[in-house]
Amino acid sequence: MVKQQSRKYSIFMFVVILTITILFPTPSIYSSPVKEPLLGPTDSKEVEDFADQFFNQSHIKNQLAGAVFVIVRDGRILLNKGYGYSDVEKKIAVNPNHTIFPLASISKVFTSTGIMQLVEQGKLDLDEDIQTYLKDITLNNKTTDKLTMKHLLTNTAGFDFTDKLESIHHHSIPRISLDKYVKENMPSIVRKPGEAFRYDNFGFSLQGYILEKLSGKSFNQYMTENIFTPLKMENSSFLLTPQLKANLATGYTSSNQPFPVFLSNPIEQPEGGMVSTGHDMAQFMMAHLNKGSFDGRTILKQGTAQNMHTIHYSVHPKVPNMAYGFETYYHSSHNNQFVIGKGGDIPGFHSWMWLLPEHKVGGFIIFNKDKEFREELFKAFMNHYYPIPKKEQTYMTSSPQQLKRFEGTYRDLRINPWITKITVTSQGQLLAEDPMEKNILRQVDPLLFKDEKGTFLAFKESADGSIGYLQYRNMVSMAQKISPSKHFTDVPQSHPYAAYINGVQDLGVLRGDSNHAFRPLAPITRAEFAGDLVRLIGVRASTNPVSFIDSKKSPYVKEIQALVEADALKGTSPTKFEPNRPITRQEAAVIVFEVSKSLLNAQPVKVNLKGAIDPWATQAVQYVVFHGLYGPEVISSKGLIDYKAKEPLLRQEAAAFLYNYARHIFKK
Repeated sequence: MVKQQSRKYSIFMFVVILTITILFPTPSIYSSPVKEPLLGPTDSKEVEDFADQFFNQSHIKNQLAGAVFVIVRDGRILLNKGYGYSDVEKKIAVNPNHTIFPLASISKVFTSTGIMQLVEQGKLDLDEDIQTYLKDITLNNKTTDKLTMKHLLTNTAGFDFTDKLESIHHHSIPRISLDKYVKENMPSIVRKPGEAFRYDNFGFSLQGYILEKLSGKSFNQYMTENIFTPLKMENSSFLLTPQLKANLATGYTSSNQPFPVFLSNPIEQPEGGMVSTGHDMAQFMMAHLNKGSFDGRTILKQGTAQNMHTIHYSVHPKVPNMAYGFETYYHSSHNNQFVIGKGGDIPGFHSWMWLLPEHKVGGFIIFNKDKEFREELFKAFMNHYYPIPKKEQTYMTSSPQQLKRFEGTYRDLRINPWITKITVTSQGQLLAEDPMEKNILRQVDPLLFKDEKGTFLAFKESADGSIGYLQYRNMVSMAQKISPSKHFTDVPQSHPYAAYINGVQDLGVLRGDSNHAFRPLAPITRAEFAGDLVRLIGVRASTNPVSFIDSKKSPYVKEIQALVEADALKGTSPTKFEPNRPITRQEAAVIVFEVSKSLLNAQPVKVNLKGAIDPWATQAVQYVVFHGLYGPEVISSKGLIDYKAKEPLLRQEAAAFLYNYARHIFKK
């Protein structure tokens, strides 16, 4: 039976993978500027030599499963070449004209292109409240500002949740229509539209829904008739037909294990469900680079194409975020050129398309393995064809008092556990600390800083002139400045669990009693642990009726049901959950392990344990212990660890569990 990989895993890993490319930059044989600039790719043979030299590097060749690399310029395909295998076991070579690859989020640019066609047809106004186009859906807009298509196109809608936790058992879940998916998962608008950038899958589902309603056609039918057919993209679709599936590349883990076929849900998925080939992607890029037309066929008017390619949202002028549907990643490799692009990630497939509209040059790369080299290839390409002389960065100096306005705690808008703390050091420097590392920052201009690795940190002011947001090492979301937490009255700084409790409190997770006491030594209930976990990972709580009769009045009923629907939580019977019973340490481990399978593609591990553990919890306890998801209550003796699996989980221990789980997410 064909299995579907976790959509939540693919969404989350997209963020993590893009972030890792910044945290751990890779070396490049093209890192030194050439003596005589080539002024862009021009000769097919030279471009192929460049590509072959890149892929023949030992650290790439030894890790590669397969790839397609495409370069176009001035309406010509300079390179459309496959490397490695589409199926490693069967030794089937990648064919750039026929091997089918899932594009994941690159699909979004096609969706936005379709939306801009509707604008040209007069069916849609970018500045109109989208409620006008939603027909039988009523927006829950908690702001006083309208939500427009411009906001959806630039990932600035202000939604509270754009992702939900999904079961790893997708093969047993019916695939649904786009109409049904949008209606069942509609988020609320909680932040002023247009104020802050947060990568948003649902916003592109909503674009597809509106496209269907205004065109009167199914999403895939519209895209086929208005983009694929005009551009002769004969092997592209938002439906994986049997014919396309026959040539579908296999995706692999970083350890060379094949992934099952990824099936999108909804069936026609505007934000990530498209499949294509290298040849077809060349056609699409050339059409965009030629301002909407290619080979006598037009998909956009010139002015519309130029509008799509214009930056419409930036956290800072030197850190642009979004054009319409296109993004701007890997800023440090742009080499003073104007670059827009789009990345895509699902398990086993990772891609990056980039355009230099001013030069009519475009590139596309896709790998069918979780070990991939997109950022390294893009950097090599830009250094080879658009080199710039090294220039010393000039910095400004501010007094410690002037830097104080930046101090505070900033919570990521998309990944709830990602907290960045900004402080002024005793040496008068700005320090940024997040779950993975600390960095000293130097000031480039009043709202822009750079760390020692060359990564920009940009601040954004609120309407009143105070600092409201920053964007730093998470390329796909800004972080909002939050008010300092009022620590619990019964958790002094000297408390052995204070760092854990206060740290999770900063994430907006923990709750105290009416006297703002935490009661660290009290057991945590099954319901409260479920609620804390769902809030920690920042996914949407369920809007469906709860499965358990005894949980209907629980304040955590929506979070409980979210875990049920993700197959991460079981009741003590089909109708009972016992929400108010203290949760045991092994029960908590099982829930987190099941969540991790969906969120992080978690696999079983082995650890030397002692103490009683029920067989149904053994794998989960081993996972939790292996990754250090506990506090000082767990100690190792003679190489054996007693997790105290059957004991109740105390509230202070739950805080340590959740604190370390948040950090584990980023280490993973």
